[in-house]
Amino acid sequence: MSYTDSQLRVIFNANFSPKGVGTVAPKRKIVVVGAGITGASIAWHLIHLEYEVTIVEQYMPASGATGSSFGWLTGVVKDDATDVLIRRAALADWKRLEEIIPELQIKWSGSLSYGEISGSFMKNETLLHNAEIARLEPALVNPPEQARYAAEDGAVDALEATRILVCKACEKGAVLQTQTTVSGFCMTKGKVTGVLTSRGKLDADCVVLACGIGVSALTERTTTPVPILSSPAILLRFAVSRRMVKTLISGDDIEVRHASNGDLLAAEDYPANGNVRETAISAQLAVRNRLAGAESAVLIKYSVGERPVPRDGYPVLGFTDDSKDIYVASMHPAVTCAATIGRLVSEELRDGKCDEIPQNYRPSRFI
Repeated sequence: MSYTDSQLRVIFNANFSPKGVGTVAPKRKIVVVGAGITGASIAWHLIHLEYEVTIVEQYMPASGATGSSFGWLTGVVKDDATDVLIRRAALADWKRLEEIIPELQIKWSGSLSYGEISGSFMKNETLLHNAEIARLEPALVNPPEQARYAAEDGAVDALEATRILVCKACEKGAVLQTQTTVSGFCMTKGKVTGVLTSRGKLDADCVVLACGIGVSALTERTTTPVPILSSPAILLRFAVSRRMVKTLISGDDIEVRHASNGDLLAAEDYPANGNVRETAISAQLAVRNRLAGAESAVLIKYSVGERPVPRDGYPVLGFTDDSKDIYVASMHPAVTCAATIGRLVSEELRDGKCDEIPQNYRPSRFI
């Protein structure tokens, strides 16, 4: 299912009243700040635990880094990676979520990676040689001698997935406030009782910060400032005459996959000189030269997403202090790990702790 902006506004502006009023005890109020893929997943998971959930978004859902995400879902990760514990669970959690919400339409096509082929291969990868690569990706011009193939990898339209998760949460009783800026917290006797927004005060028993690079500004005056840096990346969209890529290709020259409508998506690192247009033109040339059938690929648009990356590279998941009224959820790659983050955060808010989250992921490390 695809949602247009006009449909989204109708859904988001509807009066979704929390269910269970009457003799039922008041629900715990949770405000989720940020409606990117992380905030959307957290809100969806929380609403299914019968919390009263309000999502506050500065613009529209997925309008930040999520909207410029390549959408690669991969479980391939080194044993010593900072995010290994979440990444190892990521694909299973996305498959669980897709069973419940088939509209997500994840494409489990596998991924083919080439370039720096050295050392031992990681779990869920196999080594392919030239002839096997050519059979798997016949449109790849001059296929490399070797490549890594991860058959279980997939790709998701991060923008559409975010919209679906938010809409599903709202249908179950969550409330979304768009075009709303959060400027700080309301405090009573040292405890957070809500957030200050451009629309006024919003009551909350707990606030979950899933607003990407905006986390730093909101935590800088708390007992635990959380430093989140920006790592910009470029997403490009090309119109092509036909589908020619079977998997998701990630090489030292191109990183491409097809969107659901057949467009060719490409991801590029942000250039050191800041010349995004020049990078887009180079990417177009690389796509035309590397893929048979893409010789006339036309650049439709490109965008830059400011991906949030904690200063030390480790995910940030946890309460900022013992009062347990401010929770931070931030990491890279957010799209790959969003389903797992939603599950872990919701379980921790329900149970008071989550043993799956290691101590070195906790915000307290920044004190």
